[in-house]
Amino acid sequence: MVESGMSFNLEQFVIDNEIGRSVRKTLEGMNVNEETIALDTIKNVGPGPESDFLGEKHTRDHINTQWQPELFDRNNWETWERAGKKTAFDRACDRVDEILETHEPKRLDPDIEKEVKQIVKKADKKYAKK
Repeated sequence: MVESGMSFNLEQFVIDNEIGRSVRKTLEGMNVNEETIALDTIKNVGPGPESDFLGEKHTRDHINTQWQPELFDRNNWETWERAGKKTAFDRACDRVDEILETHEPKRLDPDIEKEVKQIVKKADKKYAKK
């Protein structure tokens, strides 16, 4: 860590969150059964470069089961270039700006806030440079 944790980067937090989302989704595992395998749909559509699963009801019903990245681009090179060549860091910068502009933090319960302030005050007395 840079400077032993004395500095931080908001964009890195956003990227780390994206990686965490991916790991959580992976750890959920996959349901493998007749419905998720969709053998009937595969047989109906058939093999080949002209095969199109996007129009199939099964695809529409299950489209949200796959993890969808917010920062990482899954497009091919040409599509990525046409879209402006934004890197994951570029998207993280945009996301940080969006969060800073729109986020409304939830207020702590007053009792919890009071307790946190007491903890900080005690730590300041113990660890603050004199």
